[in-house]
Amino acid sequence: MNEPSSAPEISIDLANDPRASAALAALARTTAVAKDVAGLLWVLRYADVERLATDRGLRGVGLTMFDMMGIGEGPLRRWYGSMMLTTEGEKHGRLRRLVHAAFKPRAVDGLRAATREIVRASFAELRREGGGDLVRALEYVPMRVMCRLLGVPYEDVPIFAAWADALSRAFTFMSPQQIDSATDAVGGLLEYLDELVDRRRRQPSDDLISALIAARDQGNRLSREELLDMVANLLVGGHDTTASQIGCSLFELLEHPEVVVELAARPGSIASAVDETLRLEPAIGVLPRTVVEPIEIAGSTRPTGTLLCLATSSANRDPLVWDRPDDFVLDRFETPGAPRLLTFGAGSHYCLGASLARMTLAETVLGLVENPCDPTVDLADLEWRMVLGRSPVSLPVKLV
Repeated sequence: MNEPSSAPEISIDLANDPRASAALAALARTTAVAKDVAGLLWVLRYADVERLATDRGLRGVGLTMFDMMGIGEGPLRRWYGSMMLTTEGEKHGRLRRLVHAAFKPRAVDGLRAATREIVRASFAELRREGGGDLVRALEYVPMRVMCRLLGVPYEDVPIFAAWADALSRAFTFMSPQQIDSATDAVGGLLEYLDELVDRRRRQPSDDLISALIAARDQGNRLSREELLDMVANLLVGGHDTTASQIGCSLFELLEHPEVVVELAARPGSIASAVDETLRLEPAIGVLPRTVVEPIEIAGSTRPTGTLLCLATSSANRDPLVWDRPDDFVLDRFETPGAPRLLTFGAGSHYCLGASLARMTLAETVLGLVENPCDPTVDLADLEWRMVLGRSPVSLPVKLV
């Protein structure tokens, strides 16, 4: 059995460097793996990432980070451990089967008109002001879409967003203050949802919560606790990820104003443009995994317990797979045989909300096409941040 070889250390500020995706891709052209300052092994190339994302010798990270933070019990750990992200095997499959129908492309398309209305209202407010911050103007779009799907009243969106912001921190290492905020948030969110589920049991509606109450899988159905946890999972999992990706996608399009002009003449290419922004500037560019059986990676055997970061951001720019990997190619995903985008993962943990995220992003890009903007600052000087996803802190623009 080969011993793991040494790997170069990543010196890229993944959270704050606006060129982090490109820098990680450049590193991948010199090495197949690298380590970060925490000792996590990053797998950088497309073939390895694609293979390992579906390998049964790997699992998600589960509650490893909670153990490292010393959160051994309590409501936050119980909720986090109930999510599809942290479950495996039959439990994971059962939960996924019970909810997946609501996120199929046809079901998601039923939300398109409402999403377009939400996005247009956000841009109309921006236009009245003559410009402003695109990130701020669109920050509640994903939460409003998700709340429309679930049947949460419109006026409660801001408090849901606040709970989701606090809970998004639970996917990374948290400070003691952040742990307290997340614990308070999960308590408030589950208490609210408990009352909402009672109302939907008495008065079913055409929304996801009513559908989950009625959902069955081979005679099984969600318990009340599972139902509450699932709705909280969907709210949190779909909030910062999509909101952050809106910032990343719009940043990429502001850097390529010629693409926005072309999309005005070719609106049918918006879906391809969205996937190209997901390839070039993903809000989440890594799939965390744990080795559960010794496995060969980049010529060395990695032992059980090794923590991996499968770097989809660099894999999606691998020159062995992608033609002109660092260029924005508008029709890339309209070409038959285009490589598979890895941003949403693969295998049993493929992102359940991928269709919903893509639809929300497409409507947001359409909003930009209908309301052309010019940045009022140098995009290279923008400040970036990371919660669950990474994105620009702000995108100051003027409408043209």
